[in-house]
Amino acid sequence: MKLGKISSHARVKMRQWGISEAALQGLLAGGRVEQDHLGGKIVYFAHEARTRFRAECFEQGHDSYAVMDSHGEIITMGSRFSRIRRH
Repeated sequence: MKLGKISSHARVKMRQWGISEAALQGLLAGGRVEQDHLGGKIVYFAHEARTRFRAECFEQGHDSYAVMDSHGEIITMGSRFSRIRRH
């Protein structure tokens, strides 16, 4: 997935969580995409990719995710501590 526009809110969250733009690109390149049933997409690392990308992209041991709108703009970033539910 290509890195598109990043909202100012997402940039603030990236700074707060210590997520670099290189880590975001790695997330978009190797992450799994799920629909959020509201028109957006959630991009996160699946279990098999988590260990591979965590060591090279993130200093902390948390798993990051990105929420994109229907146009491909990154709305927000965060760190997940629980699983993403797929209904």
